[in-house]
Amino acid sequence: MKNLCVVFGGASTEHDISIITGMQLAKNLKPKYNLVKIYFGLDNKFYLADKAEDIAFFKDKQKLNLKAVIFYDGAVYLEHKFKKLFDVECVINCCHGGLGENGDLSAHFNLNKIKCTSASALASHIAMDKHLAKELVKDIVPTVKGILVTRKNLEDATKIINKKFSKNLIVKPNSLGSSIGVKACDKSNYIDQINAIFELNDNALVEERVVDILEYNQACFKDGENLVLSVIENPITKSNFLTFDDKYMHKSGKGEDRIIPADISPELEEQIIDYTSKIYTALNMNGLVRIDYILDKSTNTLYFNEINTIPGSMAFYLYEPLGIDYITLIERQIDNSPEIQKFAYFKTDVLNKKI
Repeated sequence: MKNLCVVFGGASTEHDISIITGMQLAKNLKPKYNLVKIYFGLDNKFYLADKAEDIAFFKDKQKLNLKAVIFYDGAVYLEHKFKKLFDVECVINCCHGGLGENGDLSAHFNLNKIKCTSASALASHIAMDKHLAKELVKDIVPTVKGILVTRKNLEDATKIINKKFSKNLIVKPNSLGSSIGVKACDKSNYIDQINAIFELNDNALVEERVVDILEYNQACFKDGENLVLSVIENPITKSNFLTFDDKYMHKSGKGEDRIIPADISPELEEQIIDYTSKIYTALNMNGLVRIDYILDKSTNTLYFNEINTIPGSMAFYLYEPLGIDYITLIERQIDNSPEIQKFAYFKTDVLNKKI
């Protein structure tokens, strides 16, 4: 049996959602693997969560009383004694948002010679930065007009928005997920929302808002040299964009209402498949990601919206119609986790030179 760790949590606005994803995965995989649960706390320290049997364990985070651990040189150690507990063959990263999804955690595991299922540090960082991701793919797929707003460029950016953007706007954090902080605005109130976002995130993304939209999502992962694309879903929202409540607070407990597979024309399906393949390849992705799109119903234009490198519930529901069950899906992520990146040392005589 392989020694695996499932890591969840982290200092992120999606911390609690990550706990659900991680505990769900642990419950499903535990019968087949030596699986250890590692809680990534709000202090961004790792804790052995072997006591946790369900998500209710984490309701009061001040009373968890878990042992702190560290990852080092392919293994897990108790932090205070630096006592080796076990070797780790692979980490399954379930940390939505924050350091878990922006690439820092992937880099940490790579540095400590541990394979990880999520996208590489560079690919994760690009995906987390909504504006950067769109800038890099805008020549191969359509993207809506937008501008990155920081505290430093706020005055200049607002002048551009007031002069060159349409009246309907959408303002969102540039590097947060789960639609947290996203608000439909117009030119009378968008600056207030930018300032509110600055309390959550360093940068805001202001875009022209597509008023009459449909949303579509598709997941993708690499199996060897082949891309495995999921069916396409059509999330059904109560508002004109997908909110946090739409995603996670639905009374059924299963997230937003979805049409799976989406009831779309063969032409639109082919277009989404083409865009997903191009985006995944162009950004050198690996691991399981979900790519989200919006369709402007008035012009029939499909726009790339964002990439999620740690999708909720690992997007298993998008692969079930293809006959790929939850456990098989995660096992394929483990089997295809990238090898530890190696760096060569080139010996020179430069240190023997007098300076």
